[in-house]
Amino acid sequence: MALVVRSISVEATRPIRQQVLRPGQPVETTRYPLDQMPEAWHAGAFVGEDLIGIASVYREPPPGAAEADAWRLRGMAVRPEQQGQGVGRALVEACVAQVREQGGTTLWCNGRVSALAFYERLGFAPQGEMFDLPISGPHYLLMRAV
Repeated sequence: MALVVRSISVEATRPIRQQVLRPGQPVETTRYPLDQMPEAWHAGAFVGEDLIGIASVYREPPPGAAEADAWRLRGMAVRPEQQGQGVGRALVEACVAQVREQGGTTLWCNGRVSALAFYERLGFAPQGEMFDLPISGPHYLLMRAV
């Protein structure tokens, strides 16, 4: 599998966001408040011309903090049939490189409990207790240095 990660439009993220992260929910639930910010970067993982995974990063401090150099990873998703093949790792690595290039020092996300081991393998550490997000269920706040 020849995987390529490259920049995509925010609109290109929506079908996979809806399929993987918001199944059965209206497409409006795939629109995130910082999607259109000038520094926002949206990554797509491709095999040939097939978009199989997506992720977005924004300059945003974690809840309760004021870190100007913190970035948020959001909308991370890989089509179910391609999960477990390194696509998510490649997306996170591309996002880390983008954040580093923009002067960021910390990357954080709200990671689903079911994906905790994946994020831990990539250097993220849970901060605090598990919490529940409406629609998407139990999560941890996860952070890592870039």
